[in-house]
Amino acid sequence: MKHTRLWAMLLAALMSVAVADAQVSVRRTSRSSSEQTSSKKDSKSKAKSTKTETTSSKGKTAAGNQTSTAKPKGASTSNGNNSASVAKKSPAAKKNVPQTTVADGKTLRQQAFDEYQKDEAIETPWQHIVYRELDLTKDANASLYFPIEPMNGLTNLFRVIIDAFSKGELPAYEYLDGREVFTDAFRVKPKDIFDKFDIYYKVNSPKQRGADTTYVVDESNVPSASVLSYFVKERWEFDQKHSKYQARILCICPVLHQSGDFSADAVKYPMFWLNYEDLRPFLRDHLVVNQGMNTAARFTMEEFFSLGQYEGDIYKEQNLRGLSLKQQVGDNPDSLKMAQQKLDNDLRAFEDSIWVKDPTPSDEKKSRREKILQKLEEADIDVEPKQNRRTKEEVDMEAAAVEKIEKATTQKSVRRNRN
Repeated sequence: MKHTRLWAMLLAALMSVAVADAQVSVRRTSRSSSEQTSSKKDSKSKAKSTKTETTSSKGKTAAGNQTSTAKPKGASTSNGNNSASVAKKSPAAKKNVPQTTVADGKTLRQQAFDEYQKDEAIETPWQHIVYRELDLTKDANASLYFPIEPMNGLTNLFRVIIDAFSKGELPAYEYLDGREVFTDAFRVKPKDIFDKFDIYYKVNSPKQRGADTTYVVDESNVPSASVLSYFVKERWEFDQKHSKYQARILCICPVLHQSGDFSADAVKYPMFWLNYEDLRPFLRDHLVVNQGMNTAARFTMEEFFSLGQYEGDIYKEQNLRGLSLKQQVGDNPDSLKMAQQKLDNDLRAFEDSIWVKDPTPSDEKKSRREKILQKLEEADIDVEPKQNRRTKEEVDMEAAAVEKIEKATTQKSVRRNRN
């Protein structure tokens, strides 16, 4: 009996300890949960207070710093939400936020350059549009023609165009005689161009519904060796905003040279117009080789065009009648060449008439001397030329010699009189 009582007392003590521990754990969990709920309520109340403060401040500024009056609860919350939404959508709030991220993998400098390239011509007080033909057989334009076949990671300009055009990434527009229209109505399809110029291709039917059909042209079927020239439309402009005078490329047209059936001379077939702004992102990814002494120099095709490394003869300037230089001047090649050189020289010499050049020191001295001589002439004062002027020593020596001669002559005359 004694042992049973002892065991009962031990069990009762253990049960009481377990109950006490359970109560303590329950109190701790309830206390932590209450603290979390209270902290959440505090944060929500703080957020609401900050929202009400911002909305009230925005409401004051929008109302022209008027004195606040008592409003019903519903009206105050609705007005605050409306003001907050307007503030979020306002462009002024976006301008104050610094843009640290780089969009589309472009640096801020490249973004600024792209925005400058997209500026409208309305901002330029002076502009003149000309058309050039880039002959790829010339050394200056050889970087756009070679290599004909891809080699060492290099390719020519026409392969870059065909690759992007066949995939549907580069839009092309119909070549019209005398005008360029970059709208969807005049956009050409790769299939129509390939069929028109006998370029073999393969059709990649899309697997997804609604996707565009793409075309693949093998490297052996690309007629890059027959594209021997390009038509380039330039706009010479004076940008008053940035104080620049330069030629900006507007569009490019590859020209296919093919010999006719009844003549050995090659016939030029303009293929399509490309907006330069659409083509420029693809030119950044391809390098060209420098044709100078340093053949190790590498720069992109975009830099080749932006730096004006190409050479081409002007075959047309923008006019109301839409006539080319050949139609204006005639078929005489000498007169046509003179008209082209005159127009090109006038465009390049226009920059000299914009800026006022600082006079050189020699010009200043010359103009100052001319002014002094003019004043002396007006006062009837004879000025001895510089080459006839003598130094003081020469004058003194000459005076001494004259004096000696005079003395000698006087002595001779005295002797004669004595005799």
